[in-house]
Amino acid sequence: MKRVLFVTLIYGVILWIAYMNREPIMNWVNQSSLVQLPIMFVLAILFGVIPIVPFTVFAGLMGAKYGIWIGGAINWTGSVGAATIFFILARYFFVDQFQHYIERFSKIKKFDQIISQNAFIAVLFTRMIPIIPPPVVNIYSGLSTMPFIQYVAATALGQIPAMIMYAYLGNQLFSSIQSFVIGLLLYVGFMLLVIPLYRLWYKRV
Repeated sequence: MKRVLFVTLIYGVILWIAYMNREPIMNWVNQSSLVQLPIMFVLAILFGVIPIVPFTVFAGLMGAKYGIWIGGAINWTGSVGAATIFFILARYFFVDQFQHYIERFSKIKKFDQIISQNAFIAVLFTRMIPIIPPPVVNIYSGLSTMPFIQYVAATALGQIPAMIMYAYLGNQLFSSIQSFVIGLLLYVGFMLLVIPLYRLWYKRV
């Protein structure tokens, strides 16, 4: 409960700051120069690793600034890039520290069970639906014996729907509230479709 309140407070502060600075933010969003693209890809990875700005907020801004597809590509690169960095750090550099970190999560035993059965499917589902916090998935996958290529492939595929949806919602938020709501409902529908598939698979492992 405390964690939910803390996250809500952080997002509230960010929204308040954004509202107070809405004019310069809108000016920046409207200046969708492709010259800035390389910087945006780097920032996407940076904010994925170190959430100076919550990644969902950054992802929405990318959709507003560059549109659904380019914005989605930036978001996807940042998400997959950050996940890859965490995997490498957990596997080769900070094994003991990350081991202590993930032991605090009660659901890690469930992830351990499903990843031992089919690591690719386990990571794929955890990317598409919020079963386990992404940092825990990244770190635990690095600590496990899961092949790096398999991890990256599952992450890359599983992150596509969410990263495109963040870009779409950010794009529509500034142009059409109706389209924003429709997009949000479509994503909820997608989640409601994927969750039963996950449960069906989980019962068989």
